[in-house]
Amino acid sequence: MSNPLLLLGIGDQAAYSEFSLAQIAAAHPVVLADTTAPAWARPYLARHLTVDLSAAATTTAAVEIYAANHELGGVLTYMGQHLVTAARIARQLGLRGTPPEGLAVCANRVAVRRLLAQHKVPLARWAEARNCEAAASHADAIGYPVVIMSSIGNANSGLARTRSDVLAMFARLNGQALAEASHLNQLPGFLVEEQLDGPQIAAEVVVMDDGDAQIVAITRTTLGPPPARQAIRHCVYAHDSLLHNRLLRQTVARAVKALGVTFGVLHIEITLTARGPRITDVSAHLAGDLIPLLVKRATGIDLPQVAADLATRRPPNLALTRQRAAAVHFAYPTDSGCIEQLTVTAPAYHPLVDRVVITQEVGHRVVKTAQASVDDRLAHWVVLGDAAGDCHTALDQMAQDLAVEISISAAALDRTA
Repeated sequence: MSNPLLLLGIGDQAAYSEFSLAQIAAAHPVVLADTTAPAWARPYLARHLTVDLSAAATTTAAVEIYAANHELGGVLTYMGQHLVTAARIARQLGLRGTPPEGLAVCANRVAVRRLLAQHKVPLARWAEARNCEAAASHADAIGYPVVIMSSIGNANSGLARTRSDVLAMFARLNGQALAEASHLNQLPGFLVEEQLDGPQIAAEVVVMDDGDAQIVAITRTTLGPPPARQAIRHCVYAHDSLLHNRLLRQTVARAVKALGVTFGVLHIEITLTARGPRITDVSAHLAGDLIPLLVKRATGIDLPQVAADLATRRPPNLALTRQRAAAVHFAYPTDSGCIEQLTVTAPAYHPLVDRVVITQEVGHRVVKTAQASVDDRLAHWVVLGDAAGDCHTALDQMAQDLAVEISISAAALDRTA
């Protein structure tokens, strides 16, 4: 087993973070730096450093004190808000790390677009807006419909079809972004971007030591209804034809080079338009939404271990050892209100099921799909199959096994206004 790996941030939900943590811990002793170590994470940890990750300077000082007496083989985070801190700690300790200046760009969607545009990487038409009137003016100029999203943090977004939609959506998203920005120590900005027509995909990319960007998997995403447009399904197929698409590979390689990412695992979101691929978002870290699990089940490639190996200077294993498909479906509520009942019937009887997880509790308030955030997800299913079609058929069948009752509440309705 290699030298211990410092992991910044753990995530607050085992349903989404435990797989990546378990895979990293299987190959590297994990020293967690975070405020707390939840009970579900402790079996995977060699040590826990109690730090406030929102205070980068004190976190760095605490890690330096620890590293003076304990060996560390590398620094890693799978959380976007800690990328720059992780890179600065790696630089301070003389460990492998991407230059923090480049990662600071990746943490801001406006900065990413500016840099990609300078390098002629294909994008949607976009503009930055700091207030609702600017957002409406940019939307008028770009043409409706438009997507509005936060420039930092989680990709809070929505689809606006009219000027009045823009004003209402900006007010809602601004409130969400302000709450998130309180722990990111940044003021939120917003993007107004043309709505692109075409399939939504993501390239799961491994950047090797020499800067070579390899697409190891394609994630195909199904979005829910507007205006929220949350992902309701992801699917990975080991033999996806896009893996051999030269234009897609060139677009991804140009983006990685422009951003200056020297190594690591990236998640690059793309819309396949009639004019060719257009990059819509870049995450310079492991994907969320259980996508690393899907990649592992479909291809055998262990992206969390690959990320950890690269951080600790171990050669990563990118061998394709499985030739299957894997998919996850996220169930959202059809009504806004308080959950009165939530059960999944007979989840173990479907031959393709990998896991079924309920992610809400009775008594919690949730918002219907069209206005929902990821926090409103009720449950998810992961299935495996020989081809993508098998997975989609199984997920469609299993979605009928969800039994949920929601009582309408004024508080939940307020969130949809």
